Amino acid sequence: MAEEEEETWSLTSGHRFNWDIFLSFRGEDTRHGFTNKLYNELVRNGVRTFIDDEGLDRGEEIAPNLSAAIEDSAASIAVISQNYASSKWCLEELVKISECKRLLLPVFYGVDPSDVRRQKGPFEEHFRKHEIVVEAEKVCRWREAMKKAGNISGWDSMIWEESELILSLVKKVLEKLDNTPLGVAKYPVGLHSRLNELRRKLDVKGNGVKVLGLYGMGGVGKTTLAKALYNQFVVYFKKRSFISDVKEIARRQNGMATLQSKLIGDLKSGASPIIDDTAKGIRSIKESMNNEPVAIFLDDVDNADQLRVLVGRRDWFCQGSRVVVTTRDQNVLLPSVVNETFEVKELSLSESLTLFSYHAFGREHPPKNFSVLAEEVVKLSGGLPLALEVFGSLLFYKKRLKEWEDLVQKLRQIRPGDLQHVLEISFGALDEQEKSIFLDLACLLLNTRLDREDAIAIFEGCGFGAESAITELTAKSLLKIVDGNILWMHDQLKDMGRQIVLRENFGDAGKRSRLWNHGDILTVLKNHMGTRTIEGIVLDSEKKNDLKPKEVKWIYLKKVFRKYIGQGIKENGVTFYTRAFQRMVNLRLLQINHVKLVGNFKLLPAELRWLQWKGCPLEVIPPELLSRKIAVLDLSESKITQLWNKKKWNCYQNKMAKQLKVMNLHSCRQLKEIPDLSGIQLERLILEQCNELVMIHPSIGDLTKLNYLNMKDCKSILAFPNDVSGLKHLQILILSGCSSLSELPEDLSGWKSLQELLLDGTAIRKLPNSIFHLKNLQILNLNDCRSLELLPRAIGNLSSLRELSFNGSALKEMPDSIGNLKNLEELGLRMCRGLISLPDSLGDLKSLVGLYLDHSSIKELPSSVGLLSHLKFFTASNCKSLSELPNSMSNLSSLVWLCLQGTSVSELNFHLGNFKSLEKLEMRNCISISCLPDSIGNMLCLTTLALCNTSITELPESIGLLERLWMLELNNCLNLQRLPASIVSLKSLCYLYMDETAVSELPDEIGKLSSLKLLKMRKKPQPRVDENEDGLHVGESSKRVTLPESFSNLSSLEFLDAHAWKISGKISDDFQKLSALEKLDLGHNDFCSLPCSMKGLCVLKRLLLPNCRKLKFLPQLPSSLEWLNAANCSALEHIASISSLEYLEELNFSNCKRIMDIPGLESLKSLKRLYTLGCNACFSSIKRRISKGMNFQIGLLRMYLLASQLARTAISRG
Repeated sequence: MAEEEEETWSLTSGHRFNWDIFLSFRGEDTRHGFTNKLYNELVRNGVRTFIDDEGLDRGEEIAPNLSAAIEDSAASIAVISQNYASSKWCLEELVKISECKRLLLPVFYGVDPSDVRRQKGPFEEHFRKHEIVVEAEKVCRWREAMKKAGNISGWDSMIWEESELILSLVKKVLEKLDNTPLGVAKYPVGLHSRLNELRRKLDVKGNGVKVLGLYGMGGVGKTTLAKALYNQFVVYFKKRSFISDVKEIARRQNGMATLQSKLIGDLKSGASPIIDDTAKGIRSIKESMNNEPVAIFLDDVDNADQLRVLVGRRDWFCQGSRVVVTTRDQNVLLPSVVNETFEVKELSLSESLTLFSYHAFGREHPPKNFSVLAEEVVKLSGGLPLALEVFGSLLFYKKRLKEWEDLVQKLRQIRPGDLQHVLEISFGALDEQEKSIFLDLACLLLNTRLDREDAIAIFEGCGFGAESAITELTAKSLLKIVDGNILWMHDQLKDMGRQIVLRENFGDAGKRSRLWNHGDILTVLKNHMGTRTIEGIVLDSEKKNDLKPKEVKWIYLKKVFRKYIGQGIKENGVTFYTRAFQRMVNLRLLQINHVKLVGNFKLLPAELRWLQWKGCPLEVIPPELLSRKIAVLDLSESKITQLWNKKKWNCYQNKMAKQLKVMNLHSCRQLKEIPDLSGIQLERLILEQCNELVMIHPSIGDLTKLNYLNMKDCKSILAFPNDVSGLKHLQILILSGCSSLSELPEDLSGWKSLQELLLDGTAIRKLPNSIFHLKNLQILNLNDCRSLELLPRAIGNLSSLRELSFNGSALKEMPDSIGNLKNLEELGLRMCRGLISLPDSLGDLKSLVGLYLDHSSIKELPSSVGLLSHLKFFTASNCKSLSELPNSMSNLSSLVWLCLQGTSVSELNFHLGNFKSLEKLEMRNCISISCLPDSIGNMLCLTTLALCNTSITELPESIGLLERLWMLELNNCLNLQRLPASIVSLKSLCYLYMDETAVSELPDEIGKLSSLKLLKMRKKPQPRVDENEDGLHVGESSKRVTLPESFSNLSSLEFLDAHAWKISGKISDDFQKLSALEKLDLGHNDFCSLPCSMKGLCVLKRLLLPNCRKLKFLPQLPSSLEWLNAANCSALEHIASISSLEYLEELNFSNCKRIMDIPGLESLKSLKRLYTLGCNACFSSIKRRISKGMNFQIGLLRMYLLASQLARTAISRG
């Protein structure tokens, strides 16, 4: 049924479309209402949505641009309204969507789905009129398309609230998307037109390197625009990076190197390397970018040095790369780096009113009684999105006209364009606690990454209602939650907060409430200028403002040479005396990272609630410090060996840190033990990477309020305290990487609140039987527990368990009780070498979604596996002992991904046709598989079929029924003789891999594969032998291979590899119809000429023709070419001028002995490498052209002459 097919199809695929969604709608019905809201919500969530800007009927035939957009969209949304069928244009769109066989999500807007299905109700009259003037065959197609849409389970506006319908629909789209987009503005008003202009400027499919600078005043929407642009560009680049807050990060000690590290990690798709020298970072960045195009987005750059060390010069980049930089200062955009600019201007009056209305009223237009005031607010706000959002969010809660008039009156008193004062009105509407929290965040705490839980702990420690305050700040758009749980504030709002504090006393920093400037803090503390006004100080001696690359390099050199010259170079450490804080009686928040503090700690203010002292040089925490009201104590990366002196502890125990909630000792690598914690009301304790920590005091088991304990990578911990009965509120326990920990406490009955238990990488030998008490446990991770062989039966009592993972463990047997885990969704058994079977009770896991057995020693699966009705992912790659699958697997109707690659399975003895939801079937390296059942044609959702290195001899004709198949892998199927004729019916096929098969010819109608983007059919070249008088190689078959006439119809083809396919004779003159071709490899073939139409391949970048020994003439080539390899073309005599190849970087004519000249060589502006070994006949002409060419450096000519003398082949430029 259509409903089932549509619901199970996914947008996740290796093929990347230009658009995620095509919007089909009747403009007069919904353009300015529902469709506009839907479009904005899609764009806000990073969904690349095509919308027709005109939406008018322009004839009966669908316009080529719309047809192309539908073909290049992963899915479509049709908003079927009452007048939808009156538009021939809309009906043609619906037909095209149906023909493309992609996901259709219908919205039945004010109409009955059954009327759509039967063309009744409002549609009956529309179709009656069409039948009078339109040919019957076309009307029939329209009816069929409407019927299909009506059969799909969509969204009915008559039973959905409009806003909820939109959210539900967008959620469905996001579930199907492959890439995780960056969050964009909640209401992306004005984005569409600006994005279109930027797309034109960047021309993502064009050649060259483009670096675009977006500049404009703060709050105008540069970051929002950059994120939306990134979401649209991410599809085109494997290597990509978006770096936010460049200015903020660059100001830190070694900040430039940190940025380089982040960039390299992103481009290499791995962990960020350690970079402590910017020169080294520059070399690594260049290496990361020179082999394929990259997309780099740098947000909020304020210094030209940042551009120099991150993107250097345009010649660092491979052709096709795109870089986007946002900045407030246009002068930062160096002409040597940036070659395109765009000023981000304020919104127009109508755009401003729309954006303001969304934030102030939750609708597109203001109510009539508020319209005059709303228009005035918009004019006074200056068209800045940030001001409109913040002020709109403030007024959202004001329902009376008098309240509006009062706030607008304040706005009238501010000069136009003064964003800071506009924002201050919203600040003024906060209560005192909210103001204090806002200023703490803006001035102090948001200099670093701060999650919501830590913020709440800090502010609750200050006696504030933190939960409600953060909720209120978020509702008023003064604060945002990003990346799941991280607090974020716009830099303009930070600046506004800091201006408020600076105005407290411009001349005397000691009389301001908050200090964040390095110089101000040094002045106040060195000169003892502190007063009771000061509430917060943040100082990180590893942060410097405007640190230059040369300064970073000097710091690095000092570190390198210190070990060689001893004390000759000393650190300029920062030292303060405790009495400098004595007068700051109201100091609540203090950060003094990497600072030395000496003196009597009793002099520190008693009101101190948050202390972050990373790199603390003390070996013992003074008890006087802990007798304060500190709620959050962060001593990570410190040198402490013990928390406090035991003798002094006894004296201070009754005064000790009664309010301490969070203690962070991350990376205190010299800490050996955790002492008595009695009396401390800790809620979170972080001991991660305390490598020397051996012992934990038994009192940790009495921390009744502790909810989070992280001991990750405490490799010396031998045992956990036995009595843990007091940990009644513990929710998360992380013991990952505690490689010496061999057992847990025997009695776990006290851990009734535990939700996550991470034991991966420990030496755990067994789990205690008392584990059944963990009724709320949801995640149990036992990966790489190499001593764990058996599990207690009690594990079946973990009724809330959702994720259970034993990957890489020594597990030998799964208990039958595993079947009792009714809520288990994921079971990981990868690399369990000792596990050879699974219990029959496996079939009782009714909620199981993922079963992962890869690289295990499983020999067979229980027949009960067929009962796993919700199973979507089953992977058993490289289970070499697995030779047979049970027939019951036919019942796995929910399966989406089946991976059997590298197993010994010899046949699929179950009915594949039952896998109605299967999208990926992977059987690479299943060398015993020799055939596929005909029922494979019933897997209508299949998108990927991987059969590389199998023994199949043929593919069933039914494969042509796989309408959604986009990737077919047949590499190294040495016994595969031919492709079935039905393969040309695979309209969605984008990637066809068939290297090293026995297939010798392509189907005549292969041109019907209209979506094909990649065709690899490479073969190993046969050894060359002498040619006979007919020009054939001795011993070679006289059969000539030619490409089918329809081949040039593959208009979507981007990559063709026909290396050594024995193509002979003449290649068709209509080759230019392959207009999307970017890489063409025809090496080791026997054709004698290339068509003159080659120059029409306007996006071709690489042309590989090595060892085409019968090729005599090289015609004019497309100007887009970057790489030309015609080495060993021994018959090549004539070359058309290559002067138009302005992007050509590499040119190889090695051993083309008959070439007399290379016309146009002197005009190649981008040439970096020229190979001419063995081209003796053209030596003098090449030399003449190089010396003539003004674009070549003289060093290039000298190196060429030297290369000739030494029989070297390459000339390297620059």
